[in-house]
Amino acid sequence: MASAPERRAPPRPPPPMIGRAGNLTIFITPPSNPNPSPSPVQAPPMRFEKDVVSKVSSESIYEFFLSAVSKLEDVHSRLDSYLADWFRLNDSKYQWALNDYYENNEKEEEASKSTESKDDMRK
Repeated sequence: MASAPERRAPPRPPPPMIGRAGNLTIFITPPSNPNPSPSPVQAPPMRFEKDVVSKVSSESIYEFFLSAVSKLEDVHSRLDSYLADWFRLNDSKYQWALNDYYENNEKEEEASKSTESKDDMRK
């Protein structure tokens, strides 16, 4: 009898890896070909200016520190709001008391207006 040709199963893709993107968990699927051929197009090399020292002036240093302070203030503000949300400091625990207070003030104002209007009508 003739032997049947052996069938090879297609190669299984590698299992996904678990990664992090910020505060999210993501699954990264590696390429099925572990050794991809290099791309024929490559990015140009980076250029570095030779006269960096001569271009530094007091204005650029001032702008650098001003930019750094501005970024620091922005980060501080974002951190404050994040921590306030985290500890629920932005939630009003006594909203019911505020609502009662405002309702009582409105009723008192309406009552005082109605008595004033009655007094005006009597005159």
